[in-house]
Amino acid sequence: MPRYLLIACWLASALAMANESALDAPLTPSAPVADALARLVISRDNSSPNACDVELYVNQNSVAQIAPGQSLGLDAPSGELTLSAALSQSGYCAGAGPSAPQSVLLEPGQTRHFDIRVEGDAVFLAPVTE
Repeated sequence: MPRYLLIACWLASALAMANESALDAPLTPSAPVADALARLVISRDNSSPNACDVELYVNQNSVAQIAPGQSLGLDAPSGELTLSAALSQSGYCAGAGPSAPQSVLLEPGQTRHFDIRVEGDAVFLAPVTE
């Protein structure tokens, strides 16, 4: 029986040390993981004061044009991404380029919703809380 007691004590001390080290670990944003996808849903309402399309940028790359009344769903890698938007560069709509990027942290399997807001020449993304 002393051998079982020794194993039990060793196991208990190992678990205690594991819990202690997990509490001391700093919290840092996770890097994108290609296999762990999240979902972005971007919407633009029909009552927008501007009929121009809006370009959506993810990590400074143009990924889509969204017209008033449209919604778009994108699969994205989990981790930290930057989002920004701008009036389409075509025709008379040509704007000043993308808005200041905003950082978004996505967990694997998470779905985040954003509304596109257009006010004059300014375009921005507003998070939707549920």
